[in-house]
Amino acid sequence: MINILVVEDDVKLNYIVCSFLNDNGYRAISCENGMEAFDRILEETVNLIVSDIMMPEMEGFEFASEIRKQDKSIPLLFMTARDDISAK
Repeated sequence: MINILVVEDDVKLNYIVCSFLNDNGYRAISCENGMEAFDRILEETVNLIVSDIMMPEMEGFEFASEIRKQDKSIPLLFMTARDDISAK
């Protein structure tokens, strides 16, 4: 089974994304911030990360940078409400 780590601080959106993934044959692993996500990555194999950009404690770009230091092979997809060119 493909494990997808969902890192999203909006609890309702996190639930919606995880439910959709679980209903479509994936195993979603829910985290509400980058620090929690790092703990889960140490515990479980992750095949894909879907992360918000604007999060408390550690924003998405910093989270991605730290992930890349540990493992350059995990695909990472951002989802965000930001509409500025630099975020895109």
